[in-house]
Amino acid sequence: MRRAMTDSAKAEKAKFILDTAREMYRNRNFDEIKMSDIAKAANVSNGTLFYYYKTKEILFMELLFQEYVKRFQNFANILLPHEAMTYDEFKTFFLDEMASILDQNSYLIRLSAIKNTILEKNIDLETAVKDSTGLYAILENIVSLLSERVSVLNAEAFYELLLAQNALIVGYANMASMPDVLLQAIDQHGLEGFQINFKNHALTAMEYYLVGFYERFK
Repeated sequence: MRRAMTDSAKAEKAKFILDTAREMYRNRNFDEIKMSDIAKAANVSNGTLFYYYKTKEILFMELLFQEYVKRFQNFANILLPHEAMTYDEFKTFFLDEMASILDQNSYLIRLSAIKNTILEKNIDLETAVKDSTGLYAILENIVSLLSERVSVLNAEAFYELLLAQNALIVGYANMASMPDVLLQAIDQHGLEGFQINFKNHALTAMEYYLVGFYERFK
């Protein structure tokens, strides 16, 4: 008689499947990866794969959540040594941390860019609640740490800044990910104004936002 898997064994299996999908995503786009491809690469049956992850979107949402955890854990780690900060000091810190994550080819940026338009279109309520509450708890910790150090802003302001930052990152990531045919048209017809430098444009827009944002609290 086959013995039932322990909870730890199930967790290991789920992690292995995620790690397999992450490695596949390194050099392929989301729409180029099939669940059957992941099952084959992870050496599990399709039924086993769907037992752990009901849809491809749920699987990749879990990958994105892991990237959020890593990003904001690092955010907290570099923030903790700081004590009280002026707004200018906070602005420099915020932009420096943002610059450190703006790799257009990173898992965090690529998955964030498809979160609202693709991933969240095919997830169940359980996943939506788990990921939303999990991310909110992470942001609560970040906002608490920031509120302790930057007295000129309140918690609501920090949430607004983090949401604005995410919107800028996702927006510029999508704008910078033009298909080859558009890049060719831009190059052939001298349409340089349409060219996007993802990192530079996102940081510049965030800096402008931070400057204007502070005017509300003077």
